[in-house]
Parts: sequence; C-alpha cells; structure tokens
Amino acid sequence: MFMYILLTAVCVAMAFFVNGTYRRQLNTDANGSSALDVGLRPYFTAQPGRQETINRCMLVGIFLVLFALSALRIGIGNDYWTYRDEFIDIHRADTPISFELGFQTFVRLMQAMVGVYNYIPIFAVVSFFTCLFFVKGIYDTSDWFVMSFFLFMANGFYFMSFSNIRYYLVLALVIYSMKFLFDKKFVPFCLIIIFAAFFHMTALLVIPAYFIAYYLKWNKKTYWLIPVAAALLFFARIPIRRLIFVFYPYYEGDAILDVANISYINIAKCAAVLIFSLIYYKKAIKGNAKAETFFNLNLFALLLYSCATYVPELSRVCYYLIIGQVFLIPIIIRAIEKKKLKIFWTVSISAAYFIYFIMFLIEGSKPVIQILPYFSWYFV
Repeated sequence: MFMYILLTAVCVAMAFFVNGTYRRQLNTDANGSSALDVGLRPYFTAQPGRQETINRCMLVGIFLVLFALSALRIGIGNDYWTYRDEFIDIHRADTPISFELGFQTFVRLMQAMVGVYNYIPIFAVVSFFTCLFFVKGIYDTSDWFVMSFFLFMANGFYFMSFSNIRYYLVLALVIYSMKFLFDKKFVPFCLIIIFAAFFHMTALLVIPAYFIAYYLKWNKKTYWLIPVAAALLFFARIPIRRLIFVFYPYYEGDAILDVANISYINIAKCAAVLIFSLIYYKKAIKGNAKAETFFNLNLFALLLYSCATYVPELSRVCYYLIIGQVFLIPIIIRAIEKKKLKIFWTVSISAAYFIYFIMFLIEGSKPVIQILPYFSWYFV
C-alpha cells in the first residue's frame, strides 16, 4: 500500500508542474512580425517553449510511472488469471467467449506475434494504451490538470484498471474522446466511441448520454424531467432488464453479475458533488458547456445509483458518468473568486478524497479488488 501512495504522490507532484492552459504561439520573424504579415507560409515547427517542454516531460514521466506499474504486474486484479485463461480459449475457439470482436481480434494478433501462452505482453500492451489515453485525455479536457489528476487517482480509477482491462481501456478512450465533444467535432467523437464499443459494448451508452448531457439546459421548463426520470427508472425495472439481457444474455441469473447492489459511497459522492455544484451553479457552471455537461452526467449517475440498483454491473455504466467529477470539481474551484474560500474548498475536497483513497487501498486486498499485495513478473 505504501508503494501505491508513494507512486501516486510522485505522479501528483509531477502533475503540479503541468500548465494545461499554455499554448504555443505561431512563429514570428526576427522583427516580431507574424509569418502571415510578411506573406510567408505559417509553420509550427519551432522548438517548444519552456512551459511546453515542462508539460511534455511531466506528462511523459507520469505516463511512464503508471504504465510501468501496470505492465510489470502479475496476478494483480481480481480477474487477471481469468483473462489469462480466456486468452487461451480465444485461440482454441472451442469455448464461447463473451469478449467483443475487437478485443478477440487484438488478442489473436498479439498471440500471432508473441505466442499463444505468452500472456504478459498482452496485458502490457493494454496497459500502454490505457495509461496513454488516461493521461492524454485528462490533459486535453481538464481546466486544472493537477487537481483533475489527483481526483482521478484518489477515486481509484487507475488502480481499478488492473482488473476489467477491457472496460478501463474503453473508459480511457471515452476520456480521450471528450475533447472532440467540447470542440463540437461530433463525428470524431462518435467514431472513437464506436471503435471503443468493439472492445466493450457498454461504450455505446456514452453517445446518447453525453449528447443529452451536452444539450440539456436546466430551467423551469425542464425541471420536471428529474422526477420523471427517477420514476421511470424505479417502475420500469422489468423492461429495462429485458433490454439489457438482449445485449448481455449471460448476465441474466448470474450469481455474481446479476445481483442488486446499492453503492452508498457512490451515492454519497454524487450527492456531495451535486450540492457543491449547486452552491456555485450560477458562478461556475451556468453558461459553461463543459461544466454543464459534467454537472448533468453527475446527476444522471446519482439517479442511476439511487433508482436502478437492479441493473447488473451498474458501476460499469455509472463510471462513464462520474468520471466527469474529476473535471467538474476543478472548474468550480477555479471559478471561486475569494482566495481564502478557494483555499478552503481545495484543502477540504483534497482531504476528503485522500481519506477515500486510503480507504480504497485498505480494501485492496479483498478478492473483489485484489490489487494488494503487489507482485511483478520482473522479480519472479
């Protein structure tokens, strides 16, 4: 556990030096004139500025730490050995596999290159792209990188990627796709999500959920949607479950997957973020498309956690929504004008999430998480 805390602290320390608002400027000539002013073709091949160099170095450093810890693990994650066995089943093709076509194709390509029974490189490649899109996505979307990155780590998203590797690869792709949504590049956004769905079908839920969250504006004409949505989720249990089992028939009746589970801690987190958001809604959220989207996603997650406990593996749906918290909270804090109040909220929220992080790590040795103790194939 100490190693996880230390590595998280090192990564957060590197994140402190990242300035996500820095942008490189167009080259100018010796007289200070823009290339466009003197009739020259603009180019962007100049040496990066000091802050950009710092950004690159820190981001690469964070990525390498996260990737190394994930890629060097062996037997870490509650389904590590299950995945190892299913990799072999994919090769044999004599056992039904629930993995999507994209992931099965990826596994077969890796087996063709490294051998059927050499599973460690498969985990390493998945770790590479998961960590890459996590870091890149947070950097591209966050208004305050260090705070977003700390919240991301403290929530346990990175450490949970040691399990359910397909899902967290897709979650990383979803984070990366966000920048295209907020730049109104909807085609690339949808294409990334569709590509991700070939690795985990639940990604398709992101397209309608994110577009609704992006365009939904709260006023007297739309408040009624909240109780209606809650009532629909509560009373439409049977048709919703039937629809889910059309796509995931093997979930139905499963003793582990098809179990109602009320996550009080996630309800509490969503409710706390909602209250914090409402306090500063007019100042920090209203009129800010990014903040409004993440506010709506958090509200959607709260409704699902509270009224749809019958959904199998509900967290796999809700994590697509609550991941927005790591971006929403920094937006709100940065909008607070009073310095002392800003410091108070920063310290208080950081302390609360640090406590949650420690609680998460304490639970890390349990079979449902199984990230402790840490073992590496390098030292075997």
